[in-house]
Parts: sequence; C-alpha cells; structure tokens
Amino acid sequence: MRKSLDRPSGSRSLGVLQDIGQRWLESEGSVRTNRMTLIPIPLGRQHRIPRDAFDAALARVHYAGSCGRVGRCMRLLIVDERAWVGGIVLGSTFPNIDVRDRALNLKRWCNDTRQRGIRNPWARENLEYWRRLQRIVNHARTFVFPDAQGRGVGIQAHKLLLRQGVSLWEERYADRVGAFDTLCDSQDSGLFLRNGWQHVGKTAGYESDGKSVFAVRKVRQPIRNNVGLRQGPRQWEVWIRMVDADALKRLK
Repeated sequence: MRKSLDRPSGSRSLGVLQDIGQRWLESEGSVRTNRMTLIPIPLGRQHRIPRDAFDAALARVHYAGSCGRVGRCMRLLIVDERAWVGGIVLGSTFPNIDVRDRALNLKRWCNDTRQRGIRNPWARENLEYWRRLQRIVNHARTFVFPDAQGRGVGIQAHKLLLRQGVSLWEERYADRVGAFDTLCDSQDSGLFLRNGWQHVGKTAGYESDGKSVFAVRKVRQPIRNNVGLRQGPRQWEVWIRMVDADALKRLK
C-alpha cells in the first residue's frame, strides 16, 4: 500500500519537503541501486505533490529561487544511496544568445534571412534555426540539500547528466540532444569547468520587459513565452557542453 502524500505548502520546512520527496520515491519503487542516479518526476497532475515539493525545496536552497519554465521542462531528483539529496532542472533554452549561437554554429541560420524569404531571424518560418535550438537543452538549476553538501554531489550529478540526463530527455521529448547550455553567476562556473563544459562568453545584458513582446505574428493564437527584452545591468556567464554535434548539423 502506498503511503499518503500531503501536498506541500509554502510554510513547510526543508526537512518536511525532503520527507515528502523521499516518500514519493519509495512509493514509486523507482530506486533500485545505492549508487547515485537521476530520477525524473513524471508529467501529469497525479505527480503534482512531488513537483511542488521539489519546487519549494529549490526556492529555499538555490540563490536564484524556484524555476517556473514555459515549454519543455524536466525536474530530476539527485538520489544517492536511495536518498533524495538534490535536484537538477532542465528546460527549453532561449533564442538569440549570441556567444552560444556562434560557438554552436547556429549563427549561420540567423544571417541572410531576407534572401531566404524570411522576415527576420526570429520568425517562426526560420525552421533551420528554431529546430536546431530545440536540440539545445538549458541547464536551469542544480541544488544540493545542506546535509549532503561538501561531498561532491553536484559534480557527480553533472557527470550523470551527460548520460542519464540526455537519455531521459530524449525519451520524454522524442528528440535528439545536441548540446547543453547554461547561464550562471561566476560563483557557479566551477561546477561546469570541472565537467568539461566550455565557457563561451557573457550575455549582452538583456532582461525581460513585460511591457513589450519579442515577436509579432499575424494569427489569433498568441506566441508562448513572448516577453520582450530591454537592456539591463546584468550579464550572465554562458557555458555550453556539446553532446551530439551531428544533431545540430542535420535536422533528420
């Protein structure tokens, strides 16, 4: 018989949130090894309780808070010796990150768009760019619970990300992973450096502008995640990790 799971509220302590996630793991019977592994929280309303516990724990542990994403999103529990010790959030990446697009050779699909009969590089008709962009998975967050810190959990989990994480993403979304990217503070850069990621530069300093839109389309259905941009004071470090270069070269 499955143990009952209470939906977490904003006032729950970190220990209670860990317990909710741990009970969900045990009720699912998805951990069959003491070795570190990554366990995805499935989609669907029936799994909302562990997702809420994950997001609430992330908000307490990570300096950037919880991570609500539009589009594809995968929450991975880091499990070590059958215990929930942290998590990773993956999601759809962002268009128009110049240093990343140049490093991954996507910039070529942003040039000469008028000659190709496309209004601008970010128009939905520019399939050569957008379909390749879908094969770049954004690393949004990694967090480790305080009682598991200091033993290299984050570094080990990122090694697993390149195998298990890629496999889990490709299985869920039925698409190849060409590369990972991430935007982070300089204090987090060591995590990526130790796992063979490449530092390609900084963002141009743009931030969301809720008073404008990024692109205009002459159809009734609105574009999702269509918030405009404005110049801001913050620049993020941009790191990439190639996974399958051929997936970014060939769309089939």
